[in-house]
Amino acid sequence: MSIAVIGSPPFVSCFEMIGAVSFEANGSEAVTRTLKRLIEEENFKLIIIPERFAKETLPLREQVMRKGDITPVFTLIPDLTMETGMRIEELQEIVSLAIGAKLEL
Repeated sequence: MSIAVIGSPPFVSCFEMIGAVSFEANGSEAVTRTLKRLIEEENFKLIIIPERFAKETLPLREQVMRKGDITPVFTLIPDLTMETGMRIEELQEIVSLAIGAKLEL
């Protein structure tokens, strides 16, 4: 399986140890630009990004889902900034739309 990881040097170095290909990007614009390029190249089955960029990368991730592609799979993981909760909010919104009622957690 081909794995890519996008983020700051400390974030990507952890995943390099397990064989992921790293792409250093600091800031939402750089992460979004790199993610877009990786999606277009279609070389990776799994792309790992810091959770704090969940909102900025959502349009690109939704674009892949709308096309019906099953890859790449996106994994959002908290980084050293410890900004968390964005992925849970995103999932809560999706489940609320699916069931037709606002899900409260």
